[in-house]
Amino acid sequence: TTMIQGRKAFAANTRMPEDKKLVCNMGLQSNMDDKALKAAVEDEMRWKRIIQNDLESMPMAFVVFWSAISAQVNPDVTKTLLLAYTVARISHTASYALSMPRARMACWMTGSFCIVAAGVNAIMAALS
Repeated sequence: TTMIQGRKAFAANTRMPEDKKLVCNMGLQSNMDDKALKAAVEDEMRWKRIIQNDLESMPMAFVVFWSAISAQVNPDVTKTLLLAYTVARISHTASYALSMPRARMACWMTGSFCIVAAGVNAIMAALS
């Protein structure tokens, strides 16, 4: 996702001035009209938010799932929750990129449920 966002930043002309001189400027166009520039900026912001959302969710999920594994929660439960979380995150990214807010919300809620369920299972296993 960061490579996609980088390309979108070049397309939106939001990179630093010195980046325009780079060989990898990704086909930066300086003759874009206002409508095309606005669309490119919105697209770049969308990808920045996708990455930001991943960075907000995934570290906590890694800690929670690692805790569940360390607490020896039923492996089938942990695998199922981890798989569901992974599918939810991939689907969240796709639905965010395709401007589908309700699908994005459902994917976010599914991923959050998986994290909470894994955390509750880890706590219950650690206390028993």
